[in-house]
Amino acid sequence: MSLINDMLRNIEAKRPDDPARQNLQREIRSLPAAPSGGGRWLISLLIVAVPVLGAVALHANGALLPWLGIADQAPVAAAPVAVPVVAAPPVAPIATVDEKKEPILESELRLASNLAVLPLPVAPVLAVPDPVVPAPVVEAPAPAPAKAPQAAPNAPSGPVKIEKSPVLATPRDRADAEYRKAENAIASGRHTDAVASLRAALKQDPSYVPARHLLLRQLLEMRKIDEAMSALEEGLGLQPAQTGWAMSLARLQLEQQDIPAADRTLARSQVYAEANADYAGFQGHIKSRQGASRAAVAHYQRATRLAPNEGRWWLGLGLALEADGRLGEAKESLRRAMATGSLSVELSAVAEQHLR
Repeated sequence: MSLINDMLRNIEAKRPDDPARQNLQREIRSLPAAPSGGGRWLISLLIVAVPVLGAVALHANGALLPWLGIADQAPVAAAPVAVPVVAAPPVAPIATVDEKKEPILESELRLASNLAVLPLPVAPVLAVPDPVVPAPVVEAPAPAPAKAPQAAPNAPSGPVKIEKSPVLATPRDRADAEYRKAENAIASGRHTDAVASLRAALKQDPSYVPARHLLLRQLLEMRKIDEAMSALEEGLGLQPAQTGWAMSLARLQLEQQDIPAADRTLARSQVYAEANADYAGFQGHIKSRQGASRAAVAHYQRATRLAPNEGRWWLGLGLALEADGRLGEAKESLRRAMATGSLSVELSAVAEQHLR
């Protein structure tokens, strides 16, 4: 019903002026009585034409017909207020008459004769559609321009200065740099500076073998025996396979009359010197100084097997066998020592003395 009310208000707003409405009213008059005979076609025409005429009048003139029972009203400027409308009883649709069908009944004739006094039915709702109000076009907001990154509050203005920092070297790189400094110091005769640089190199990389070798040589040349022994012990603690360091340390310990310490030093690295004849002969000499003749014989025998042309080890083996009471074997070993021709004058004299 609200849709019908809106349609009626729209028609009322578009109503024509009064003269046009009067002319339209004069055009509608009462129908004469239906004839009894051949006026059937006229009745059928009126039954069809009257509703059509009403609809055409509503569409063409846009005015509400006066017999709808609505008083003249001035156009309302303000927004219309919806007035509740009581629904009228539904009006039965008017049936059209086909000439080729059965004759019109008497009740239909009475209905047609009363069309002049009955109010016309309201036009179908779909005959006058509501005006379509276009939806307002909402423009999409333009994308905001991208903001430039703001500089930090404390960032300095002007060109940024990039400072280059040197890449940190590895410990071996720093140790190698100190080693080159030590070589330059030795070439200049500054041995103290060389020792300091070599110690710095070993502090960076304690396993740097060339730096330790050079340090030991400098300390021995400067007759700093205690410092040399400490450097050797430190190196052997890290690298016990350095058999040369073990023999050097044992020799220094032997010079200091610390024979047990020399024996321990050699025994600690013996596993890495099984194929070293000099190492085995030196072990035999330490055992002989300790009075362990049988152990000395074993070390000397290993040395003579590794180096059969070395007279010193045959001489040492002969003396160890003699001390162990094996005189026949001792003389044989002494003769083999003389036969090598590698003994010094002092050692040849010792061999000849024990052969007598």
